[in-house]
Amino acid sequence: MGKSNFFNFTLSDLWKLIGLTLICFLALHLYFWKFGAQESMIQVDYFTQEEKAEHPSAELSSSKRDQLCLSQPSLCEKIVRSGTVSEEEKLDYTTQYLKIINFLDQHLQRGEDIKKAFQTLIINGEKGKRRGGATWKRITMNLASLGDPSEFWGVLTHEFGHIVDLGVLQGLSRTQNGNYTEFGKIKFAIDDPSLEYYRYSRENETIRSATAKKKDFCSGYGMTNPFEDFAECHNLFLNNKKLFKAMAGETPVMKNKYNYFANLFNNQVLQLGDQELLYKEWRPWDTTVI
Repeated sequence: MGKSNFFNFTLSDLWKLIGLTLICFLALHLYFWKFGAQESMIQVDYFTQEEKAEHPSAELSSSKRDQLCLSQPSLCEKIVRSGTVSEEEKLDYTTQYLKIINFLDQHLQRGEDIKKAFQTLIINGEKGKRRGGATWKRITMNLASLGDPSEFWGVLTHEFGHIVDLGVLQGLSRTQNGNYTEFGKIKFAIDDPSLEYYRYSRENETIRSATAKKKDFCSGYGMTNPFEDFAECHNLFLNNKKLFKAMAGETPVMKNKYNYFANLFNNQVLQLGDQELLYKEWRPWDTTVI
């Protein structure tokens, strides 16, 4: 009889057996999932959230810098960083750079488009030979060489003076002037607007005018060569117009230099400044640290 019952096992019975087996398996799985494994108490990483709340500077600075550059990516793409530069420094120096170059772009009355002429801003976190330097298209700022971070603004404005002088102001004539060079190469056209400025105090690149006096310059450093003369007065006019105007009242040469930059920038400045002229012939050595 046992053999008879075994051979009477139908296909329907097989499917019932498979179904019962699956039900038992699922029931056991649910049981062990519910009672066998304890749910972890750690569902939220509060530590990381609190760390971000207590020390938000790096993340927020990066975010703010990205937002700052979102509307003017072509200008931010000109920035090249080397060495160690913190997120706070990146935000601060990017902000200053954009304010200065946008001012120049808006108010320059003559010359080439500065946003096209200027190509690279190198912000170096390490110490360099100087605080800053420039060619006709590139500026390098050495952060560790600054006496104080507040000097960045003045030094960058000074270096942009070289960009304006050598890169923006261009003559149209094919005839060149041999009295002045760009790093030893004769490149100035005879109608280059910078030449008018140089002639206020100089006979040529290496010789000052016989009548030139200390009070005919914006600074002691500006007396060293015509290009530093231009950059120093460029910075003085844009950041300390009040002082420049006082100097201009003391000598016709300084009046000419004052009016040169006033016309170049439609008499607009970054800031008036509050430095007084200490005495008639007083000139700072360096306009970037006034």
